Amino acid sequence: MLLEIKNLSGGYGSGDVVKDISCAAYSGEIVCLVGPNGCGKTTLFRLILGFLAASKGNINIDGRSTKELSLRERANLIAYIPQQHTPVFSYTSLDIVIMGRAGHFSAFDTPGAIDRGTAFYALKKLNIEHLANKKYTTLSGGERQLVLIARALCQAAKLIVMDEPGANLDYANQQLLTDTLRELAANGYCIIMSTHSPEFPVSVGHKALLMKDGHMAAFGASKDVVTSDILEKIYGIPIDVLSVKDRYGNTRTICLPVKNI
Repeated sequence: MLLEIKNLSGGYGSGDVVKDISCAAYSGEIVCLVGPNGCGKTTLFRLILGFLAASKGNINIDGRSTKELSLRERANLIAYIPQQHTPVFSYTSLDIVIMGRAGHFSAFDTPGAIDRGTAFYALKKLNIEHLANKKYTTLSGGERQLVLIARALCQAAKLIVMDEPGANLDYANQQLLTDTLRELAANGYCIIMSTHSPEFPVSVGHKALLMKDGHMAAFGASKDVVTSDILEKIYGIPIDVLSVKDRYGNTRTICLPVKNI
């Protein structure tokens, strides 16, 4: 087991935003967090990353409590990919990816040949080595997401936390992102990500954690928990979950808000 969350609660000040969450994720799995705005998805990420202290419960990674981990140990175990990332300076894509190596050397060291080689390898693995010398600030949203994923690979952390990686991406880049996530999972990475697309967990084919008001509404195999009943419970509106076949005969899931007009 890579990630295990037991009875976790936490938030800001004296109030808990996340309330008694329990779930687990293994290497090679993609776990999608689904729920309305304000349900606690980002707060749960902050608790996993150590940006917030839990008021109750435990988070274990590879059998170790995150409370026992130093900042460097945590950085070598968990990679974080934010929804939006705009650096202050006009770094190249290669510079951004090399930053993923920061946890592997001291504050007074500078990246060496091994670090640059690892960064180039990560870019090549995602087929974006042609972006290496381009300014990160000039890239499209989809290209930036791939560069940040390359940075996570360079970090060599087996747990990747992604905050709505598909937000603001067009259809082509969403498909490219989906293909990349599947490949990462196939290579043994554990991915925890949030999404506002409830059908996405089913298309990926792993687990889903559905949340409402900080509580866990459901957790399990995506095809078992992404249902009309549960989605209506967390969003408060009628939702149909439909299965259709695409032109290649693949079964796809579509979630549709409905209204009798």
